[in-house]
Amino acid sequence: MLPAYVLVAPAILASLVFLYIPMIFSGYWSFTKYNGLAPAEWVGLANYTELFRDPEFIKALWNTVLFVLFGMGIGPLLGLFTALLLNQKVRFRAFFRTAYFLPVMTSLVVVATIWKILLNEHGIINQILGVFGVPALGWLGSTTAALPAVAVTSIWQGFGFETVVFLAALQAIPRDYYDAAKVDGATYRQQLRHVTLPGLRPTIMFVYIIGIIGSFQVFDQIFVMTNGGPINSTRTIVFDLYDRFYSLQLGEASAVAYVLLVILATLSFIQIRLFEGTR
Repeated sequence: MLPAYVLVAPAILASLVFLYIPMIFSGYWSFTKYNGLAPAEWVGLANYTELFRDPEFIKALWNTVLFVLFGMGIGPLLGLFTALLLNQKVRFRAFFRTAYFLPVMTSLVVVATIWKILLNEHGIINQILGVFGVPALGWLGSTTAALPAVAVTSIWQGFGFETVVFLAALQAIPRDYYDAAKVDGATYRQQLRHVTLPGLRPTIMFVYIIGIIGSFQVFDQIFVMTNGGPINSTRTIVFDLYDRFYSLQLGEASAVAYVLLVILATLSFIQIRLFEGTR
């Protein structure tokens, strides 16, 4: 048993030092007024109550919810549709799989920078739209268009992951099920409803749980493309957290982190129960 403990000890030690101990300190700071310089002053739940009175935090929370709804309403469906297409007998399937997955392996900072150039008022997207008579728009400078533009960037960067995951799950469904459905006269739509989607249920749960957690933690794209602007129209929860840490409001920032933790834990629990209830 001793060799086993020796092998797992580094992982446990790293988790304690870099995860659990910082979480404990952050949890304590969330109940204090603390700037990292002066001693922490206990304020109880004041940080949490102030957060939900703070217009900037409410705006960040609302922006994050919109970002999640937009991204998770399109990304997984686009990934599933692409996976269904690639699951057919098409030529160059390996090439297309690689092409779709390539953005996933690219740094978010690089992707965000490229899309920032594309979405520029004189960028290629406005030039293409101009061919059809659509006037040029400063996508990232508009309070109404900036958040959807960032969400589109995230969808483009991430749906390749969902495509590969769904494709692997599709290929794991026994072909006998489809053969039996065809013998019974099932159409493609009926096969999709009664064979494919039930077979993908665990994968769908995985994709949505991971996707929602990732969407609520969006930061890189916001920081590079808009820096939370214009007028906080793309300010998200994690950007709000970063801004408070940067301003040395460590107590409030820790409270934001724990609010996010509660939101993600609650949503993950609800999703798991919903999918378990449909079995």
